[in-house]
Amino acid sequence: MASLLLAGSLAVTLAACGSSDSSARSSDAAADAVVTETVEAAEETEPLAAETEDVGEEADTDAPDSAQADAGADADSAGAATPAPEGAMISAMYNRDLPEEVGDFTHTGSLGDAEEYKLDEDAGAFNAIGVEFIVGMDYAGAIENLNDTVPGGTGLCGTPSGSDHPLCYLQTADGALVVTAYSTFITVDEAAAFCNELTAQLGTE
Repeated sequence: MASLLLAGSLAVTLAACGSSDSSARSSDAAADAVVTETVEAAEETEPLAAETEDVGEEADTDAPDSAQADAGADADSAGAATPAPEGAMISAMYNRDLPEEVGDFTHTGSLGDAEEYKLDEDAGAFNAIGVEFIVGMDYAGAIENLNDTVPGGTGLCGTPSGSDHPLCYLQTADGALVVTAYSTFITVDEAAAFCNELTAQLGTE
């Protein structure tokens, strides 16, 4: 009887040990699986992080170029003269000299009573603008003869009746400046831009 009890006890003990070993092996396998999944997840995350870093570097590289472009555009806008406020007049022009350069145009001499400006000194009259000061001129009456007018300097630019050449009248404190483009190679808008710059240089009151 004692032998049977001893044998039974031994069997139970062995069974328990076998169960413990099996549980331990299962736990080890589960732990190994967790470690493997963690490593694989980390490996998948590393390329994603690298891609994110590359995108960030590209954005940083592009940002200065964009900022420079915006700054250039702002500088161009700030450098362009605009029409004078309504009611402003160029300071008295009697016995005053005109500037040597107006925007991209250069003073190249006189043509009759007008001072001539050209984009290229060697260009012919077709690419020239003439500026003449007429003391005591009736500005209000003069602009009545202009068609399709746009603001320019202290006055208006347009085309006179019977002609398609741009013509501008700028009010001065003692008369008017007459700005004439000698051909349609220069548009009304370009003539107005010339007048804006001329007015900015001469000053207003």
